[in-house]
Amino acid sequence: MSNNLDELRTKLDTVNKELLRLLNERAEVVKAIGEIKEKQGVPKFDPVRERKMLDELTALNPGPFRDASIKHIFKEIFKASLDLQEDDHKRQLLVSRKKQPENTVIDVKGNLIGSTAQVMIAGPCSVESYEQLRTVAAALKEAGIKVMRGGAFKPRTSPYDFQGLGVEGLKMLNEVANEFGLATISEIVHPAHIELAEQYIDVIQIGARNMQNFELLKAAGEAKIPVLLREVSRLRWKSSYMQPNISSLKVTPR
Repeated sequence: MSNNLDELRTKLDTVNKELLRLLNERAEVVKAIGEIKEKQGVPKFDPVRERKMLDELTALNPGPFRDASIKHIFKEIFKASLDLQEDDHKRQLLVSRKKQPENTVIDVKGNLIGSTAQVMIAGPCSVESYEQLRTVAAALKEAGIKVMRGGAFKPRTSPYDFQGLGVEGLKMLNEVANEFGLATISEIVHPAHIELAEQYIDVIQIGARNMQNFELLKAAGEAKIPVLLREVSRLRWKSSYMQPNISSLKVTPR
């Protein structure tokens, strides 16, 4: 009796190890399916597919487990598999080379940013007048520089310093840039101004002061135009706040 029990326990241990191996093999297949679904943009949970698998398994069930028990066991396996797909997606940063090994190239009015050629961006720190902008734009065009920057919103240390012309500055920048055939970039400091900025500029800039403004980063992630980040400290996590717009993100050091 004792010897027979030991043999059965040994056999059970062998079955447990084989089940463990098969469960992990299944998990690898599930992860691969999850990656394909992620690229295709389709939901990870497919209730029709789950029902079909459960029906097939219960139809093949020889016992002694009842069909209800088989369904319960496999539903737990399916749930763990779905959790595995979700966890793997959360851990994978969209800004990492693992997600996209090739460079992201952004077309800003014919200027390819992120390709092999360097793109110079220049312009006044603060937009002050049409005369100033036209003088700068003419000089940029003559020098072959095709992207003009200009600050319309100017966060300052002192509240008494000039804070910029705001929306009027964006309009001026847009008007002069169109006259000279230039693309534009300007810093936005408030989430409410993101949609407004899309009407007047080609690239939104998030300055170093606002790289801790996570609500602004989230709003920028919803923007329909590219976003330039000015700080490299903990860049991957900060840019991940902008995941909806990550394909149009261009990152530059200060």
